Amino acid sequence: MTGRLISPVYGFGPGERREESCAVRRGRPVPVPIDVLEALQPAARDRGISVPELVQRLLETIGAEKMTDAVLDDAAETAARKAAAERSAR
Repeated sequence: MTGRLISPVYGFGPGERREESCAVRRGRPVPVPIDVLEALQPAARDRGISVPELVQRLLETIGAEKMTDAVLDDAAETAARKAAAERSAR
C-alpha cells in the first residue's frame, strides 16, 4: 500500500491534520484489515464520504436495523456453536 492510498483509507489526506479528521469519531476504535478498507473505498467515494465514515454508517445501520443475521448469513454456524456450548456446559 502506498502513502497515497493509506491517507484516504484512514480518512485523512494532504491538508488535513489527523486530529481534525478523527475528532468527529466517537466510541472505541475497531481494527479493520487494510484489504477490507481498500475494498470499501469505491463505495465511500461514490457517496462522497471517507472509508471510516462509511464503516461507521454501516455498523450503525446493521445494529439499529438488527441486520446482523442477514449480513452474515451464518445461522447454521451460530446454531452449531450454541449447541456445542450447551453440551460443554452440562
